[in-house]
Amino acid sequence: MMILAMIEGKKTLIFMKKIDVSILLLNVIEKGDIALYGFLAPIMGPIFFPGYDLVEQLIFVYAISATSLVSRPCGVFLFAMLAHYYGPLQALLYAVIGVACTTMMIGCIPCYEIVGWAAPVSLIIIRFLRDACSAGESSIAKLYIMEGKDNHNAVRASYWYQCSSMIGIIIASYSSTIIITTYPQAWRGCFFVAGLIALVAYYLRLAAYNGIAPVKKREKNTIYAQLNSAWQEKASVLRVAIVTIFSHITYAIPFVLMNSFVPLITDISLATMMQYNTFLLLCDMLMIPCVGYCIYRYSARGIMMFSSVLLAGTIVPLFYFLPGASLQYIVFVRAWIGFLGVIFLCPLHFWCKQLFHTSSSYFLVGIGSMVGAATLGRITTPVCLWLWYATGWVCAPAFYMACIMMLTAWVIKSSKQ
Repeated sequence: MMILAMIEGKKTLIFMKKIDVSILLLNVIEKGDIALYGFLAPIMGPIFFPGYDLVEQLIFVYAISATSLVSRPCGVFLFAMLAHYYGPLQALLYAVIGVACTTMMIGCIPCYEIVGWAAPVSLIIIRFLRDACSAGESSIAKLYIMEGKDNHNAVRASYWYQCSSMIGIIIASYSSTIIITTYPQAWRGCFFVAGLIALVAYYLRLAAYNGIAPVKKREKNTIYAQLNSAWQEKASVLRVAIVTIFSHITYAIPFVLMNSFVPLITDISLATMMQYNTFLLLCDMLMIPCVGYCIYRYSARGIMMFSSVLLAGTIVPLFYFLPGASLQYIVFVRAWIGFLGVIFLCPLHFWCKQLFHTSSSYFLVGIGSMVGAATLGRITTPVCLWLWYATGWVCAPAFYMACIMMLTAWVIKSSKQ
C-alpha cells in the first residue's frame, strides 16, 4: 500500500503545475509558524504572564488566539477582495509577506519583566496581524490549488495540501522539542528562522509566477455585494464553519492540548510528550497520501460523516481513563484521534469547494473557515483546559468535543452533494 501511495503521489506532482508546488511549499511554512506558537506556549506562559499558576498561564497564552474573532474576518475579506480584483496569485503574494514579517516580530517582543503589560499587549497585536495575513493565505490557496482540475485530481490536490500542512507542523514540533528539552531560552530563534524562511519562500513563489498571464482586472466587488453573497449562501457557509471547528479539534487535541494536559494528570513530563509528538505527527503525514489514495473513490460526504461519528462515540471513554494512564495508552489515544482526523481531512477542501459555484467562492469558503476557526476552532485548547480546571472532571472536555463532532456529522449529512 505504501508503494502504491508513493506512486500515486508521484503522479499527483506530475499533474500539478509549478505554481501548485509553490503553494504546497508556502503552506508548509505557514502551518509550521502557527504550530510553533502552540508548541512553545508552555515556555511563553511564564514569560508573558508571570504571577499566575501554570494552568492559568497556559489558558492566557492559548486564549490570545481569540483575537482571530476579529482578525480573521478582516483578513479573509481584504484578501478575497484582492483575489477578486487582481487575481488570487497577487493576493497570495501580499499574504505571504505579512505572515513572514509578523512571525519574526513575535521573536522580538521583550518579556514582562522588562516592559510590563506592554509585553502581552504587543503579543496580542502581532498575533492579530499575523492571523489576518494567515487567513488570507489559507482561504485562497486551498481552493486555488484545485482550480482547473477534474474531480479526481482535485481530491488528490486536496489531500496533498493537507499533507504539506502536516510537514510544516512536524518541522515545528521537532524544533520545539529540541528547544524545550535542551535550551528553552532560545525559543525566539524559532520565530526568527521561520520568518526568514517565509521571506525566502516569497521569492520562490514570485519566481514561480513568472510566465503566468496576469489576470484581467475585474469590476470592483463592493462590501455589500460580498456580504449579500454570504447571506444568500448562509447555510453552506455555516456548514464550512462547523467542519472547520471539527478539523481544528482533530489536530489541537492530540498534538497541542494533550502536550500540556497530560503532564497535569499523570507523571509523564512535557519533554516526553513533545518527543512523541513529532513521531505521531510524522505518522499522520505518512497516512495522508495512503488514506487519500484509498478513499478518493468514495463519497467525500460519507467519509467525513463516518469519521466524525466514530470519533464522537469513542472520545469520552478514551478521556475517562487518562488520569494516571501509561505512556502507551496516551500514545494510543493520540494516534486514534489523529487517524480519524486524517480520514476526515483528506476530502475536506474538495467537499468545501463543491458547496459553492459562484465567483465569490474564495470569500465564501474563507468566511466560513474564518467563523469556525475564530469562534471555537482556534480556542479549542483554552476552552478544554478551562472546562477541566473549572469542573475538575477529566471527561468535561471530551463531552464538549463529542457534541461538536455529532453536530459536524449532522451538517455534513444535510449538505446537498
